[in-house]
Amino acid sequence: MVHVRVFLGAPTTADFDADPNDFVWQPSLTPLTYLPATLDAASRRISFLYQNVIFDDSDRDDDDHPDGSTFLTWLPTPAENTTGAPSFLRPSGSLPRGTYETQETGSSIEYSDASSIARFPNFQFSLHKVTPLSSLYQAAKSGRGSRKVNVLLAALEVQGPDSVRVKKGPDAGKEVSVLKLILGDEQCFVCKLTAWRDTAEAWGGFGPSPALKRGDILYFENLMAAWETAGTVTLTASPYNKPTTEICYRTMPYTHEDNKLRPDLRLSQSDAVVSKVAALVRWFEDMAGLLGV
Repeated sequence: MVHVRVFLGAPTTADFDADPNDFVWQPSLTPLTYLPATLDAASRRISFLYQNVIFDDSDRDDDDHPDGSTFLTWLPTPAENTTGAPSFLRPSGSLPRGTYETQETGSSIEYSDASSIARFPNFQFSLHKVTPLSSLYQAAKSGRGSRKVNVLLAALEVQGPDSVRVKKGPDAGKEVSVLKLILGDEQCFVCKLTAWRDTAEAWGGFGPSPALKRGDILYFENLMAAWETAGTVTLTASPYNKPTTEICYRTMPYTHEDNKLRPDLRLSQSDAVVSKVAALVRWFEDMAGLLGV
């Protein structure tokens, strides 16, 4: 027999007259939303961590430059840092294992085997399709290049969408939308993503899908990656390449509706994709100071 647990509100006055053996009342947990002050503090912490990351948009035109005309640079890091990324993005090394905040809880808790999965993850991709940032930085050591990639990364910053005027080409003089993101992974590699035109508007929330936000764990398909020799990797999302994105997890929920984007990650012990997403969640929450809040 299949048993289904249904969470209801508090009993009414009439319910007290019923036979108590017919049902069992259990409290439902309030979906998680952080206080505005907590989210503001986390945002300031993330911004402070990458304040030495500088974007040069001086010669930016539009997505007529699929190999990237804007670059991400940072100050030199100690010699022992072999990731090619700033040392301030390294995790503390004290990340807890086996504890997660789900959409049904208000704090990090450790689950028992008897507790039920609150919201099953349903990620629509395979890790075999994902290109690690580390491999792109490794390729940059051999010279300039570009290729189409799929990536799974955490959003450290989201700016826009804004309107810019095209300077040249058949659309010269027209205004198009642009959305800029700073992305990173648990290996402490960082890159910039620029989305253009309809893609920027869709990912910025001008459509049926929710807007991308800081702290989101994101899977992207059909991005163009470009790099200079021993330089920084930049990503471009142009509608000509039909890029797509999937919000795998929202680490910074602002509203109760955001909890729909917070699947239960306890399956990470048995599912490789969920494990990868959980690792990115732990890395971001550790940097943002959200662990244990």
